[in-house]
Amino acid sequence: MNKKIFYIVFFLLFIANYSHLNANILENKKRLVKNSNYFSNYLSGSVSLQKNDSRKAYNFFENIENLGIYHSEFNLKYVETLVNNGKIEEAYLFIKKLDKSNQSLYPFNLILFVHDFKKERYSKLQSYISSPKQSYSDPLLLELYQNLGLWADLSNKNTKDLNGKINSSNSSFKNISLTQKILINLYLDNQKNIDLNFSEISKKKELGRYNYFYLSYYLEKNNKDKINDIIKQNLEISSENLLFKQLFLDSRENKFYKIDNFYKRKNINHGLAELLYLFANFYQNYEQVQISNFYLNLSEYLNPNFLSNKILKVENLIILNNLEESEKEIKIIEKLGKEFNWYANLTRLRFLPNNNTDKQINLLENFLKNNEFFASEKYFELANFLRANKNYSKSIELYEKSIALKKDKRDDDWIYYYNLAISQERAGAWENAEKNFLQALKISPKQPEVLNYLAYSWLEKKINLDKAKEMLVEAVNLSKGRGYILDSLGWAYFLLKDFDKAEEILQTAYEKEPSEAVIYDHYGDVLWTNGKQIQARYVWQNAIKLKNIEQDLKETINKKIIFGLDDADKNKS
Repeated sequence: MNKKIFYIVFFLLFIANYSHLNANILENKKRLVKNSNYFSNYLSGSVSLQKNDSRKAYNFFENIENLGIYHSEFNLKYVETLVNNGKIEEAYLFIKKLDKSNQSLYPFNLILFVHDFKKERYSKLQSYISSPKQSYSDPLLLELYQNLGLWADLSNKNTKDLNGKINSSNSSFKNISLTQKILINLYLDNQKNIDLNFSEISKKKELGRYNYFYLSYYLEKNNKDKINDIIKQNLEISSENLLFKQLFLDSRENKFYKIDNFYKRKNINHGLAELLYLFANFYQNYEQVQISNFYLNLSEYLNPNFLSNKILKVENLIILNNLEESEKEIKIIEKLGKEFNWYANLTRLRFLPNNNTDKQINLLENFLKNNEFFASEKYFELANFLRANKNYSKSIELYEKSIALKKDKRDDDWIYYYNLAISQERAGAWENAEKNFLQALKISPKQPEVLNYLAYSWLEKKINLDKAKEMLVEAVNLSKGRGYILDSLGWAYFLLKDFDKAEEILQTAYEKEPSEAVIYDHYGDVLWTNGKQIQARYVWQNAIKLKNIEQDLKETINKKIIFGLDDADKNKS
């Protein structure tokens, strides 16, 4: 009887353990499948990010998020991908799943700040930025968090001496401080400070955009005389400002309704959005385009109405070679007015290969026939595209139209004659080219590019060698020793048979410009002439390995490698 009970108990224990073992095996299989899915999606998402495809990356990372497997690297990539797809709400909810120590890290705390700022949860803002648990090696990040503190104070009505806080900050970026004073004083309706700030900005061409905020202040007050004064003043300072060119056209028709909606000074979200847009610009200038897009999407979240900001997004997407997404943004931009329509179609011509080039050029030329304002600048822009694509005869025609339509003489007019002269020189119309190079120098005598191009053209034609050398010495000084201008000067000394001086200068040019085949060619020539044939052949052999070398020059250098400098000309086919 005892034996029977023993066997029954043993059997029951065996069954229980067997079931438990099967459950463990099944769980392990599930975990294995889960982890394999994780690795596959994580790898694919990371590769998509490297290829700058945020949409694909999001699809892969979303699968991981559904698996519930997190680690610090994934957390960062997933959140950045969410923001760069405009999914700020999703990013916020994901960050809230992380532990508190992660939430206090950049960029998680920045996203929490922006989200709760928009949701008017102002009491939480300081907690996100007051004690970040990491040190910021990027000075721009230090600047950002300092300015976020100002907006946290403003949102919580801690407005006492905000201007004093800005003035007393240890900012390395004075223009950021100035723009923040403008936006904060506009929000506070501090008329005296508003006028003082804009008086300071009017002296800074690079801050021309911020005059728009000044204009919007008077637009709100329906002061049309002041509006027209601001538009006129800004176009005199910078005729390239797309926003102000459109404002000029709108003022003529008294219709500001589209651009007026871009920014409302009493909407505090719009002020913070502008700070983030400013940082998006900074990071683009530093060639950190993904980070630029990150800030731009946060800015759009706070103010989706500032549609002209999409120009920065288009530029970023083109740099990232995401042409499909850039076209979507361009379709929004082109509806903002005639100036934006021109920008949109010129951008398509320059960067979007799916467009029919001839059809697009005709479209732009027809636009110019029907729109007289700012036509000179537009003919110039279209001519630049044609010259870059070696359509020199058509570019000459458009440059000449552009010059003929110029109404006011400006200091920067030299570039119109300079670009025209380049097209004429390439087209073989040397006499006209020389005349226009000289005209460009007459307008602005200290332009190193013009001095270099004209002087080097003389060297190629073996004329005015001494004058060319003098001009190139000046061009080198003005350009602070740019490699390609040093090359021209070294070649001038070579042609004047001062071979030791030529070698010294061409060696410096060769070291400064390691990807310019012409410089290799010239440096090899002077080395050969100075009896250094082995070194010369070494330099020439490196020249023909360069990816950007033109075929004609490659063939010429190959002959020098085989026959030497003296006999290369004799063996021309």
